[in-house]
Amino acid sequence: MLNTRPYSKIHAFIVSLLLIYFSGIALAQSQGISAGVYAYPSAGQSQEQLQKDSFDCYNWSVSHTGFDPTRNYAPPPTYSTAPPPSSSGYFGSSQTGQGGVVRDAAGGAALGAIGGAIAGNAGKGAAIGAVAGGLFGGVKRNQRNSENAAWQQQQAQQQAQQQAAYQQEFNARTNDYRRAYSACMSSRKYTVQ
Repeated sequence: MLNTRPYSKIHAFIVSLLLIYFSGIALAQSQGISAGVYAYPSAGQSQEQLQKDSFDCYNWSVSHTGFDPTRNYAPPPTYSTAPPPSSSGYFGSSQTGQGGVVRDAAGGAALGAIGGAIAGNAGKGAAIGAVAGGLFGGVKRNQRNSENAAWQQQQAQQQAQQQAAYQQEFNARTNDYRRAYSACMSSRKYTVQ
């Protein structure tokens, strides 16, 4: 039976990262040009003046920081390394499951029979070869499975690191924009929170 457990952990992890990312985008878009900064008139400004000042400060903040909170920023693509090569040899065939064990035992029996014929007892050599081939093939399959699981875990960690670095950069740029927007609105006599 194929073990799908490592895949389900990796998929759940990637899905959770994507949810975090898309919730951040939705939050930035829902907050609009103020990016979560709230400005209240403190010098009797009208609603029209508030909208004009807000738009002017938005434009200034975008040009000053290079970040636009209304834009949809897509995460960069994640990069991964090639999977480990599958080991294959006479005993370590790339087949898994019962067919691989039988094939490994048959190959071992054939080699054992040849060795046994040279030594004078082909039947005994075949039996020893069959056991050795089956065991060796099982060890090789376990090693391949371990290598694949380690590679998958490494890929998930690399993708998580790439996503975390992207999210950190996105948050830093959002905060720079908020500071610029707040400074602009404060200079126009608004109370900013």
